[in-house]
Amino acid sequence: MKRWHYYLVLTLIAGLFVMPQLVTHKLILGADALFHYNRFYETAEQIRTGTFSYFISIFGFQQSGRIVNAIYGPIFSYLQGVLVLIAGSWFKYQVISNFFVYLIAGCSLFKLLSYAKVRESTALWSAIMFMTTYSINYWVLNQGFTSWGTSLMPLCLLPIIDMKNQRFPILKVAVSIAVMTQIHMLTAVMVSLIYLPFFIDYGIRQASWSKTVKDFLKSLVLYAGLSSNVWLSFFLINSGDRLKMPFTNQQMSEKAIDLGGSYWLQYPKFLWLLLVASFLLCIFYWHRLERFTKQVVIISGLFFVLSTSIVPWNWLIAHHVPFVSLVQFPFRFFAPFTVLFFLFTALMFEHLPRKKGVLFLLGTISLISIGQNLQVLIQELQRWDNQSLAAKHVFVRVPEAQARTSFFAADLDLALRSVEKSSPDYLPIYHDNNENKYVSYEKQILAERKDFSKTVKHGRLQVSWTAQKPGTTLVPVIVYQNTRLYAGNQEIQPQALSDIGTPTIKQLAGKNTIQLRYVPPVYVAWLLFGCGIGWLLLFIWIGYRFFRK
Repeated sequence: MKRWHYYLVLTLIAGLFVMPQLVTHKLILGADALFHYNRFYETAEQIRTGTFSYFISIFGFQQSGRIVNAIYGPIFSYLQGVLVLIAGSWFKYQVISNFFVYLIAGCSLFKLLSYAKVRESTALWSAIMFMTTYSINYWVLNQGFTSWGTSLMPLCLLPIIDMKNQRFPILKVAVSIAVMTQIHMLTAVMVSLIYLPFFIDYGIRQASWSKTVKDFLKSLVLYAGLSSNVWLSFFLINSGDRLKMPFTNQQMSEKAIDLGGSYWLQYPKFLWLLLVASFLLCIFYWHRLERFTKQVVIISGLFFVLSTSIVPWNWLIAHHVPFVSLVQFPFRFFAPFTVLFFLFTALMFEHLPRKKGVLFLLGTISLISIGQNLQVLIQELQRWDNQSLAAKHVFVRVPEAQARTSFFAADLDLALRSVEKSSPDYLPIYHDNNENKYVSYEKQILAERKDFSKTVKHGRLQVSWTAQKPGTTLVPVIVYQNTRLYAGNQEIQPQALSDIGTPTIKQLAGKNTIQLRYVPPVYVAWLLFGCGIGWLLLFIWIGYRFFRK
């Protein structure tokens, strides 16, 4: 069987997984859907209209001028925007994006295992099972963005195979972590943590530590150039604004895989059985395993432990241990464990006797997993007609039936106006009060904005309203340190800023119009341009190498 035949099988399976949605013509609207759909609508409209606003949202998020994409997967957000434009409706986008997340996951794990010299039949069955795990279905069932990072993680682990073979791939390491940084920052951190022990082992086995360190520094410089847009945004915004980061989960342990996050172990149903069987086989055949396979087992085990309540997550949060709050949910560590688990399991099976029996078992479990995955998808789709779209901090502005219909409309903004969520992530915090920031956003942006008309003209967000009498008013937009407000060509200063940065300004009797722009320092444009040139040169180089082969 030729190599491309295996990729064709994975493509057909990815297509099979989206068939229930195509047949039923229904959606699965998870907790994170509205947040990400607003992100991608923003980039889609910027591309469609040719009006680019790298930092602030001028189309999505209620045209509030808030910052999201600049510090949350900026380049990948624009790629998703292209996908939204191609799809033409949120239903079609969901089908296409689900297909791609399945396909990328299967193909990337198959590539990793093939690169590690695992037999193609073993790699195929492992890739199919990986496609059915919750690490991938997290996007399909809940629109959790971790799945996009996880689907590409196997490709980003190709460098550890090179380090095993006594090569430090400078370009691969830099590009892999840079790609992850442009998609999902936490996944990029996890990939870096996976690299660390393999890099140390590589350095120990090398004759010269100086060459090892030089190679690492070269890779670091390349990475810095390819991810400079993200780090620049973090520095620029955080140096002048105190941002509302994603909420701190005070009960993190409740979302560990051995407690409230146990569903991560149930996709596919046989995953827990495969975990136990692989663990027992690993112990029994430990003496026969290669050094590299043992390393993968140990590192994957560490990620597994981190995903459980064995780690005192609640205690760490209560004592304000740095960076712990950024994790939010321990089950996120199960995603890199899943990738490493399939890697070490496939490598281990290569050293087992009776390989045909093992291969038959893998094939059987994979086929059952396909059936179970289809069953879960059908069950979730059946909820579409009956479940309420309204939830905590989610507001349905039209009748429920009309709101559902809006997700099939060609007017992408219609659904985002019909169903709104008051996510406060990355809003500026100007002063502390007891008000929940979700509630602040509801009151100051969602509730108030209906009296205001918002359009985009000449690259600026324009807000208009009619006042009965002169005085002051709270304008439903967000002001950061570098945000500028204009009345005509004259800059105006807010009289006050709320806890989340909505400005109070003077108004005249009659029609009032102001414009909003984000004006960063001049050097920012040059650095962003340099980062773009870096990615362009990289794609040219990859294309050259590809066609040369």
